[in-house]
Amino acid sequence: MTIQATARLERATRVRAEDFLCAFDAGGAFPDARPGQFVHVRTPADLTLRRPFSVAAVTGRGRFELLVRKRGEGTAALLSLPEGAEVSVLGPSGNGFGLPEPGERAVLVAGGIGVAGLRHLSRTLARDGRRQVVLVGAPTATALLDGVLPGPTTDGAVRVEVATDDGSRGLRGTVCDLVGRALEETDAPARVYCCGPQAMLRSAAGIALAAGARCEALVEEVMACGIGACRGCVVRTRTGYRAACADGPVFDAAELVFDGEERA
Repeated sequence: MTIQATARLERATRVRAEDFLCAFDAGGAFPDARPGQFVHVRTPADLTLRRPFSVAAVTGRGRFELLVRKRGEGTAALLSLPEGAEVSVLGPSGNGFGLPEPGERAVLVAGGIGVAGLRHLSRTLARDGRRQVVLVGAPTATALLDGVLPGPTTDGAVRVEVATDDGSRGLRGTVCDLVGRALEETDAPARVYCCGPQAMLRSAAGIALAAGARCEALVEEVMACGIGACRGCVVRTRTGYRAACADGPVFDAAELVFDGEERA
């Protein structure tokens, strides 16, 4: 159920450079978001269009976190708010991730700020005692958003691998170089969850589907209305154009048609 509510900013914690984890309290009547869903926020500087943010965590009834990158007038205004300030939120919106079935391995693939879209899922899997492999990629070590996704656990329930383009941390290469290796570890079925730039989604989905794994992709599009009315965030699928906000933002990767691909 999607509702409009007033949310109070509890705190904004700097993660890296211009990235902040912002905690909000929208009150007990605000529905809990499922992993992969988003909220649409009306920022102080934007009286017309809201800004979509993946729900990075649910920390209590009506309480949630968003990862906000300062990249324009709207996000700058949002990050300038003092603790206790109130904003209008619409949500939780969209279709979220499906959870792995019994026996399925969960492989999470995040590129750049895509960690925000997988944080809630990773925390949910950890809470439920589900094992997961977390693969994270960035151009350099300094671009990694440390602390957004859960770290590795000593019992192996959460395993984390990193790839950087320049090799300054982890594997020298892209996060997609880690995907095939993770899928080849065992013959157990796997479900791949990915969020990041479209080139990364395309590559990760291709590797996962070729390996016979299920794959769900969270697409990050600019959303104007957030309810599927304006059709400004459509993505190509095997069955036509669909709105990322209303039909997604999580799609079965096998249904998506990425840039440069032809429809089947």
